[in-house]
Amino acid sequence: MGQVGGTRAKHQVRRRAKIEGVHNTPSVAAEITMLLNTLRELAAIRATAEDAAARILDSAEGLLALANKEEAEEIQEAIMTIMAACGFHDLVGQRVTKISKTLDRVIATRLSGEEPPEADKSETAIDGPTLPEAGANQAEIDALFRDKN
Repeated sequence: MGQVGGTRAKHQVRRRAKIEGVHNTPSVAAEITMLLNTLRELAAIRATAEDAAARILDSAEGLLALANKEEAEEIQEAIMTIMAACGFHDLVGQRVTKISKTLDRVIATRLSGEEPPEADKSETAIDGPTLPEAGANQAEIDALFRDKN
């Protein structure tokens, strides 16, 4: 999209602000433009991760099909490790979606001129992956599910 998309976004923001009666200063318009560009970048990150994971998985499956009987077990184990590691694209997608929703709310709040609502911690606590330093580890989650069964 480049400059054309950025210019179009600026005009849309200004037009919407005039229609809704929001006192739109250049700094608010600039903030909204930055947020919109950030959303585009996040979408590009997600697409790149999905594409890379798909290519890696396709290659791993191709290698798996070529394995000799003698080497098959070792090769299968290595390839399964690669395939399991490709789950990163799901986590990237979940994190990007979480960030995009937050940015959407910030943009809507800025356009409306209202005060942002307090974050609901219960909503975000189970919405996608947590940051490594902020949440339960996988062993704790597995134990929770074992206890429920």
